[in-house]
Amino acid sequence: MTEKREEAKGDLREFRENPYDPEAKKPEDVVRIFYMNNLPIIPVVSHRGILLGILKKDDVVAELSDIERAAGRSIDTFITGLARKMPIDEVLPYVAEIREFVTINLFGEIQGNWTRLQLLAACESPRGAESIAADAAGDREKQAMEWMIYLILEHIPRALYALNERGGTIFYNSHFEELYETALKREVDTAFVEKSLGDADKNEVHTRSDGSNEPYFYNRDMHIYYEKVPFQSGGKNVGYLIYCGRELNTAPAGGKAAHGKKKQTLAQALEAAERTAIVNAVIGRGGDAKKAALDLGVSRAALTARMKKLGIVDKGAARRGSKK
Repeated sequence: MTEKREEAKGDLREFRENPYDPEAKKPEDVVRIFYMNNLPIIPVVSHRGILLGILKKDDVVAELSDIERAAGRSIDTFITGLARKMPIDEVLPYVAEIREFVTINLFGEIQGNWTRLQLLAACESPRGAESIAADAAGDREKQAMEWMIYLILEHIPRALYALNERGGTIFYNSHFEELYETALKREVDTAFVEKSLGDADKNEVHTRSDGSNEPYFYNRDMHIYYEKVPFQSGGKNVGYLIYCGRELNTAPAGGKAAHGKKKQTLAQALEAAERTAIVNAVIGRGGDAKKAALDLGVSRAALTARMKKLGIVDKGAARRGSKK
């Protein structure tokens, strides 16, 4: 049981390094997927489930034979360079022998499985090179933005714990780790947390005294008060963010927190943390938003859009405009 818990903990996103950084995976990791699943080809798909190309094991192995060249390439560049469009007549010999194919994204992460019919249907799609390139670029942007969200969540000064729709742990931040270890005098046990949060008898449901319809909870095992904020994707609930604390900060009387401070919603806390992260990055780069975008792992356009939404003035851009 201990070994399984340690393995589960190892699968969690770590905040010490960017989990979405293409450098986190290497080209040789793709070879392992081929051999572990005994497959000669692997479809590469976008986050929307669109076929970007197909990798052939022989091509991947041959490319990796040049160790020096392979070592200097990021995983997404490696996969993009080898994934190619295959006509149906070229795919038929493979689907005749294999019923199901593992699919991966541009970053070498397994996305699921496709049946032979799904693969054939994707190969028949008349999508052009520009459309495929746009999907690939969208995936890179999505990965970078997700990492930025992780950075923001880590810097919110509250304990956070995220669960998927099945109640499984996605991640927890350092503040939750401190909260847990202080109360239970041991390292975070994700299996214990999942079981405790999923047990109705261990979680008291309370109504707020400020007239709000949103409930808050108290977990008897961990001695924490918390809110459950749903993750939404495509109109469906795909998990929960557990926003917690040791004191009754999540259910303030008359809209006030336990220490008389004004209550801050999760959306407000996320916005404040995101603003702080962006401002610090821009200041750290001497006002150069382009370099700050590189530090944050997002495109210049994405950072500009976020700054505009948050009301952050790009003084560097203003100065450049005044010189014209």
